[in-house]
Amino acid sequence: MKIRQETPADYAEVYELVKISFATSTNEGEWDYLNEVRKKAAFIPELSLVAENDDGRLVGQIVLYKTDITTPEGAVTQLLLSPISVHPDYFRRGIATAMMKEAFQIAQELGYTAVFLCGDPQFYHRFGFRGSYEFGIYHVADKSRCGEWCMALELKEGALSGITGTIDIE
Repeated sequence: MKIRQETPADYAEVYELVKISFATSTNEGEWDYLNEVRKKAAFIPELSLVAENDDGRLVGQIVLYKTDITTPEGAVTQLLLSPISVHPDYFRRGIATAMMKEAFQIAQELGYTAVFLCGDPQFYHRFGFRGSYEFGIYHVADKSRCGEWCMALELKEGALSGITGTIDIE
């Protein structure tokens, strides 16, 4: 398996991959969401990656893009992971793990120190993600201030220390 930067020539195949990957999910439209992400100023091409099998078929996709934590002192820019997809025929083969590892390494090289996401805690906790509320950072729609589904991972220890605020995962 090879992990590489996504190119515009991959977009149609990635669209179908994301659609297949999310076919049984309640997150309808995730495939269209990715197309919108690519149009945002927050999009970082170096952090839009695909995984190819030995035949050159795309079997995985991940994108991280800029997001702001709104604090009393102003905005703090970090990263948002959304979406990550693996073709169902390739589930449980370590593809998501490998893509996250590669994307997080590139993110660190680019100077980013934390990643946020909205997802299944049972899946993401094994990668070190914790509820963002544990860092004092809350999703803007989280009125209870304890939503497990909004998560954060420090790429650099202490990166979120002393930062409190809200994040909008859109």
